[in-house]
Amino acid sequence: MKKAKTAIAALEACAETIRLPHADGQTVWRVWGEGPSLVLLHGGSGSWLHWVRNIAVLAQHFRVFVPDMPGFGDSDSLASNSVTLLARSIADDLERLPIDPHYCIAGFSFGTWIGGLLLAHHQERVDRLVLVGAAGLGRTLPLSAGLRSWRRLPEASARRQAHRQNLEHIMLADPDSVDALAIEVQSRSAEACRFRHRAVSEKMMLKDCVERWPVKLTALWGTRDAFIGGHFDERRKAMLAVDPGAGFHLIEGAGHWVQFEASDATNRLLLAACSGAAMDTWEKSVVSLEE
Repeated sequence: MKKAKTAIAALEACAETIRLPHADGQTVWRVWGEGPSLVLLHGGSGSWLHWVRNIAVLAQHFRVFVPDMPGFGDSDSLASNSVTLLARSIADDLERLPIDPHYCIAGFSFGTWIGGLLLAHHQERVDRLVLVGAAGLGRTLPLSAGLRSWRRLPEASARRQAHRQNLEHIMLADPDSVDALAIEVQSRSAEACRFRHRAVSEKMMLKDCVERWPVKLTALWGTRDAFIGGHFDERRKAMLAVDPGAGFHLIEGAGHWVQFEASDATNRLLLAACSGAAMDTWEKSVVSLEE
C-alpha cells in the first residue's frame, strides 16, 4: 500500500498542474513531458490515475495533457450531469491550454465518449482518436448488477475490499493484476467521483460521433474485456466504415482496464498510433501479454 501511494506521489510531483475555471468551479489538468501534444481522457468513476502506468512512458515522447474531468477527481462538478456539457467544458479548456494546433486524443472507456463528442468542437485539430476499451460501437454487456456497493461501508478496509471485488468483476481479467496500485487508484478515483456516468445512456453514442465527425481511428481492447463479451468483429466493421485505415488491436488475456493490466503492450501501441507509425492489420494485431 505504501509503495503504491509513493509511486503515485512521485508521478504527480513531476507534473505541471494547471487549474482552469469553468462555470461552476475549476478543472484540474496535469501535464508531463515535451513533444507533440497528446490528451488522455480517463474512464467512468476514474481520474488521471487511470493512466498511472502509461504517463511516464508516453511523456518521454509527447507533451501529455491529462484532466480530472469535471465531477471527477480533483475537479469541481458542473451544474448538470451532462456528457455534452462535460465535453464542451473540456473543449473550452483545450482552447486555453498551451497545446499544439493539432494533437491526438486517447480516451479510455467513458473517456472515449468524451473524445467522440470533442470532435464536434475540434474535429479539424484532432490528428487521431485512440479508443481504449471503448463502448458505444456495438453490444455492451450489463455488468452493474454484480458490483459491490462501498458507499455506506464505514471502515476503509471494508471499502478497499469492495473496490478489489469490483476490479475483479469488471476491470481486470487476472486476479493477480488486482495489486495494491490498482486498489489505490480505484479507491481514490471512485470515492472522489460525483459525475453520475452510469445514468448516461450510451446507446451508440461513440459510433454516432465518429460517423458524423470522422477522423483517423485506432482502437485497442483486452480480449477478456468483460463489457465486450467477445463481440469485437462488429466494432471492427463500425470503425472501418468510418476510417478504412483504422488500426484495430486486441491484447491477449487483458481485461477492460487494458492500459493498466497490459501497460507495456498498450504503451507500444499508443506510441505507434500517435506518432503516425503504420498500424498492424486486424490479423496481426493480437498482442500477447508475455511480449
